Amino acid sequence: MDQQTPRTLDVYARVSRLGDERQRSTDGQVEDCTARVNDLSASVGEVHVDDGRSAWNPRVHRPGWDRLMARLESGATGGVVVFDLARFSRRPIEGERLITAAERGLLVLDSEDSYDLTTTNGKKHFRDQLNGAAFESDRLSDRVKRGKRVKALRGEPNVSSRPFGFEDDGPGSPRRFDRVRESEAEVLRELAARLLAGDSQDEMIRDLNRRGVTTSYDKPWTRAGLRQVLTRPRNAGLIVYDGAVIPDKRLPGESILTEDTHERICSLFAARRRGRPVSDAYLCSGVVCCGLCGHRLSGRPRVNMKPYPDGGVRRQYWCQPRAHDGGCGRIAVDQRELDRHIGALVVAILADPRHAAAVESAARSAVEQRQKIEAEISECEQLANALANRLGRREISLIRYDAATVPLDRRLAELRDTLGEIDAAPSAVVSAEVVAASRAEWEARWKVATVAEQRALLRQALRGRRLVVMPADPQAPRRFDAGRIVIEETL
Repeated sequence: MDQQTPRTLDVYARVSRLGDERQRSTDGQVEDCTARVNDLSASVGEVHVDDGRSAWNPRVHRPGWDRLMARLESGATGGVVVFDLARFSRRPIEGERLITAAERGLLVLDSEDSYDLTTTNGKKHFRDQLNGAAFESDRLSDRVKRGKRVKALRGEPNVSSRPFGFEDDGPGSPRRFDRVRESEAEVLRELAARLLAGDSQDEMIRDLNRRGVTTSYDKPWTRAGLRQVLTRPRNAGLIVYDGAVIPDKRLPGESILTEDTHERICSLFAARRRGRPVSDAYLCSGVVCCGLCGHRLSGRPRVNMKPYPDGGVRRQYWCQPRAHDGGCGRIAVDQRELDRHIGALVVAILADPRHAAAVESAARSAVEQRQKIEAEISECEQLANALANRLGRREISLIRYDAATVPLDRRLAELRDTLGEIDAAPSAVVSAEVVAASRAEWEARWKVATVAEQRALLRQALRGRRLVVMPADPQAPRRFDAGRIVIEETL
């Protein structure tokens, strides 16, 4: 081995797509590269393989390539051998990183050529090869995009695997996936109706997985998968290209969902705030308050504590300290014990006929208040329409119209806000049967209710009041003390 050949060379192998017989397998690439290293009387340092990883798409993470570059830049290896340069990278920016690392004299080879990145000619040769690989990738991407656009304009969907709700066309067919699979279509219609009726995603996911309904990949459902399936334009027979619906092009046959239902579902998801998903595992989170500082308690798992007897992760409510307007961190209570106590408390309150009568009276008052507001809104809207008609007939000037409509619009906004507050407030229409309901009936209702429904019953029971968890007695035995839970009237 001459003095310019490093003693150790790493090997890098990559394929863009697994199972693609047009590409040399990674095993074959490693074999050829190892033979090249042996011809140089060097030894193989580490072998880095990225199976099914694109070297053109910047969003694709290549662990093998990252490990290789770390070794090259740290000097842990004297160079790298690849089957061909396109296997190393198809992005010139990554090639420049290698050139910078090669200033110490790294050797870069492929199965047929070598690149001395310490010389001007070597750098040019290397850049030319890398730019050629990038050009071929860009041209292939353009051809694929044109093909997808042509298919979309012909009214054909661009999908490569069977979507949930549609039949597989089978091998050898055009694989349009445009025939509805009725059994899955019924599931989609059910999910759409439940979502628009207010059911939570987690509740629907649990139900699907419990029933053994799997995705088109025979996998359990997840939040991301459910959202992707429910917001899919093809459910309404729509065909999309590059994020936009192709006008006047539809899938053949009857659609699974109507366009109106599809738009309502998409609007519902679009209106939701980003952030950590709301957990329905905690009944009292955000409802029960700290007895020391008044902040609402949050739920959290306690994986470092002994699990519950049934094996479930132990959880607790606590007054979580935060950087801005945070809690004191000094109150904590076991989740299951508090939930059990709160459930019994809610049942006791709702089973009391005096409470039922009070709820019924409050509900009747809310209905009467709503009727008055709706009547005033109707009157304001009629007045606004009359002013607009007069302006259209030029019976009043634009200045007079603006002067009259500004306070009218302000009053309409106030009335609609008030109406929204009435609708958002917990309410219940309590019948004579509810007034006479026994504790057993309320207990049965509580037992079968979902967490969301139990939270609604809790708010109904606490109307005008709040639950507070007081500090534990340090001298008392370490067990749940129901006396810490008190109900306070709100100001």
